[in-house]
Amino acid sequence: MERHEFCRKFANVPLGKRDELLSNDYRSPLFEMTLADVYREIQAIDDKLRKDEVRREELLRAIEKFLT
Repeated sequence: MERHEFCRKFANVPLGKRDELLSNDYRSPLFEMTLADVYREIQAIDDKLRKDEVRREELLRAIEKFLT
């Protein structure tokens, strides 16, 4: 599932259902997580990645200016 698809579906889930346990199977990546937990973790990952993406673009712009 794409991130934007998840966010759209998450937005349409009633507030009360967002805090229901998704899985109690210890082998599942969703073990002891709620939909709200998944959303928060995805947001945290996006925040971490965004910093790297900004830095990459900054470096690419700088090297482009340097090489031209």
